[in-house]
Amino acid sequence: MTHNHADVVDGSTPVRRGPGRPRHADTEERAYRAVLELFGQRGWAGLSLDGVATHAGIGKSSIYLRWKDKRDLLLDALRDLEAHYVTPEETEGMTLREYLVAHAEARANLYLGEYGPAVSHLHSAALANPEEFHEIRQESISRGVLSLHGRIERAISSGELPADTSAHHLLDAIEGAILIHVLVSSPKRTEDLKAGIHDYVRTLVDLQLKAVGAPD
Repeated sequence: MTHNHADVVDGSTPVRRGPGRPRHADTEERAYRAVLELFGQRGWAGLSLDGVATHAGIGKSSIYLRWKDKRDLLLDALRDLEAHYVTPEETEGMTLREYLVAHAEARANLYLGEYGPAVSHLHSAALANPEEFHEIRQESISRGVLSLHGRIERAISSGELPADTSAHHLLDAIEGAILIHVLVSSPKRTEDLKAGIHDYVRTLVDLQLKAVGAPD
């Protein structure tokens, strides 16, 4: 995670920054890694800025100068993670099937990756702490789903999908199946899941498109 944040994310979302500069050039990277690791291990209740500083080997002052609380730090770390690992690099010109496969595979690989425990904790933490996680939920849980929703709506308008297709139901079927397959139902080792995830996702998308009556 070697991304250098500007003051604006995606052209519109300001990133909170306190006064001063980090003591080390990799302060952000180390803090992001630490907060995601600790959140994945301990959940929201076990997360603190002091704990992040200790885990990352960063002075507490460097942490407190840049982030006012653990929510802000986690939000920035998730933005960075989203930018690097969730959105496929190139989706221009893709068919609907290719687009769904690319995004679904990226989501599956995120669950199976280094920060999978943190990402999986997001869902339960957002339900248990709705106020603290409102902004995090909108950006890190809903963002990828919303981009997929928009693509499906365009497919309905253009005739790629039948007019009576429910974008919500189609997305629920794909996103939910991936979550259950990766985190709950499969007895396979992570390495085996990773090796087979591309074929699984392709089959899943094909089945769902067939179910809604998408033309071949």
